[in-house]
Amino acid sequence: MIKAVIIDDEPKAIELLQGYIDKVPFISCSNSFRNPIEALVYLEEYTVDLIFLDINMPQLSGMSLLKTLKNPPEIILTTAYSEYAVESYEYKVTDYLLKPIAFDRFLKAVLKLKGIDNTEKKSKNPKDTIFIKSGHQQYKINPSDILYLQKDGNYITYYTSNKTILARQSTKEALEILGDRFVQIHKSTIVNLDHITSFDTTSVIINTTKLSIGQSYKVTLMNILTTEK
Repeated sequence: MIKAVIIDDEPKAIELLQGYIDKVPFISCSNSFRNPIEALVYLEEYTVDLIFLDINMPQLSGMSLLKTLKNPPEIILTTAYSEYAVESYEYKVTDYLLKPIAFDRFLKAVLKLKGIDNTEKKSKNPKDTIFIKSGHQQYKINPSDILYLQKDGNYITYYTSNKTILARQSTKEALEILGDRFVQIHKSTIVNLDHITSFDTTSVIINTTKLSIGQSYKVTLMNILTTEK
């Protein structure tokens, strides 16, 4: 899961980006700031993977803030002014989004970052195994063996080819421990991309199980599936 923060002095701009982030299963918004100084204080204490950074802000511009960061994470600049584009690429930013930002353009930018946390996850867990708590038991499992997950109330069920594991967990918590091959396709369903045998615009098939695609997840999922190599 890519942890992002939003820095923008316009409340409506923050609200728009937060709404877009909520539609993308591999990104979460850790915090948002209208005051860039408060954002700098936060970034000194917490590590994030991505910053959505407005350029024109009072007190401290986005470009000035970028210059103060010693080890900046991935940066996606957001602005209503195109004249900053040349300067922005001197800082090797990931992308440059012109306001008003359309969702398809936002999605194109964040898809560049899909999987940026893979190296860290693999170094922490070189055997590619995770532990899932079910009741008083801890089950050791290889994520590649998981076919899909389905949420029901406060519980989520992990389906593999030979067993199921019931855990008290949210979809967000599940995505945080799984790798980038897992995507949410419905408010109650997460799938392993490697086990999808076929799909259309309304559902995916894993082995013989048909799983519905939620309307708000359709664009993101179709972009991922159609760019798979």
